[in-house]
Amino acid sequence: MEQLHDLDPKLQQFADIAVAEIAVPPLRRSAAGAARTRAPRGTLVVVTALGLVLFVSGAALATGLFSEVFRIGNVSAVGSRTVTLDGARVARLPLPRSPQLQGGWRVKQVELTMTEAWRSVDLQYGRAGSHGMGIGVWSDGISVNPTTEHVETTTVDGVLVEIGSAGTQRTARFSQANATVIIRVFAAEVGQEELESLVSTWLKET
Repeated sequence: MEQLHDLDPKLQQFADIAVAEIAVPPLRRSAAGAARTRAPRGTLVVVTALGLVLFVSGAALATGLFSEVFRIGNVSAVGSRTVTLDGARVARLPLPRSPQLQGGWRVKQVELTMTEAWRSVDLQYGRAGSHGMGIGVWSDGISVNPTTEHVETTTVDGVLVEIGSAGTQRTARFSQANATVIIRVFAAEVGQEELESLVSTWLKET
């Protein structure tokens, strides 16, 4: 495979092997007092003939694209870019009207990805004393599933929601307006009851 010179050597090894699916490493807690790491513009996403492989650097992990498994059949290379919440509405996906959500959460960064086959918006939220929360919204044309050790299904406001857990992370996955929404939190900071409340708030605010 042609060498991608802007990739870390370890990531190049993945690029040399066409795999059907790959899970992105978990989001890491930021060190207290450390400078905030922002995702570089043009984070590279490579789609192989057998599946989509997302290559990320340590900086890109801060965007919250973690613990998802991506599957798609097209061959292409796309980039994500940082936009405003209003700028992300071009993706025509369910997004909140306000940058604030119940519980003191506020949007800190928004990443938009657009391809001919699918679209996605990843929102990073923060609140006082928290390591953050990520909410990803994905269009039709790509299948996205959190990597979890345990999953249970519940209903929130009449919508089926998959609550998953893996290590220090907890996720909520559900369908909304022909899109897939995944809320990602740290289990020690957000319990299941609060997570379900966030799902309810999201459904009402989008």
